[in-house]
Amino acid sequence: MFNIIKSLNYSARRDNVNWITIISLLSLPWFVSYLSGMLNAESMNKLTPSVYFASQNMASVFLFMSIGIMIFASKLMAGDAADKTINYEFMAGHSRNEIFVGRIIAGFLWGALLVFILMLLPIGLSDVIYGWGLETNKSEVLIRCALCIFPIIRLCAYNMMLASLTRSAGKGIALGYATLMIVAIATSSLEEFFNIVIKYSTGFTNVSYLLISENSKYEVINGETISVFDTSVTGEMIWKTIAMSAIFTVIYLTVTYINFKKTDRD
Repeated sequence: MFNIIKSLNYSARRDNVNWITIISLLSLPWFVSYLSGMLNAESMNKLTPSVYFASQNMASVFLFMSIGIMIFASKLMAGDAADKTINYEFMAGHSRNEIFVGRIIAGFLWGALLVFILMLLPIGLSDVIYGWGLETNKSEVLIRCALCIFPIIRLCAYNMMLASLTRSAGKGIALGYATLMIVAIATSSLEEFFNIVIKYSTGFTNVSYLLISENSKYEVINGETISVFDTSVTGEMIWKTIAMSAIFTVIYLTVTYINFKKTDRD
């Protein structure tokens, strides 16, 4: 199984699409912040992690991070489906279970862990350069960010399932993107027309909820009036995020495993 993971990682590192995706995800926070007017030539110090989170730009950037999850998860799970690499893995003496687990682990390493790290890098870098800022509570924001790993794993499992079912990384990415657009349109419509807010029902809305703070108040800090945002973390937010993510992740992996075991790969 370790050799399978090692082989998939080797192939992924040599894939130009993956590197283009990584570079794009690294540059997006700064690009989105620039477009939103947070940055200009005279005020680079405005891009503190506190402002980045409070402006909801972090939630906006996650839309593109979701596409990164689709690409990595689908390619690691079924990127070699067309050339029947799995047949060589069988010939090398690996069992179907070992092949499945190896691909799942590699998919999570690239589609969940890597994207999670890329999501947090701008916060860490900005904190080192500019300091945290006064608009949000640092510990609460970091807890919210840490909780994002659970729905990210959920999204990764979903996209690996799509890629496995279709036996194609391209089709998995396409279906994942279509799902994302449907979720975005449906949740936006429900909130706008019926005042129904979807939080934990999908992985994307769960992360968006964690990365958005709608309530704020003005406070005078060090003689300066600051808009301070409510970033408090509730017990409900924690257990529902973890529970819903765990339940759906298990469902997606179960479906993927059943399909992987029963489907003829020759």
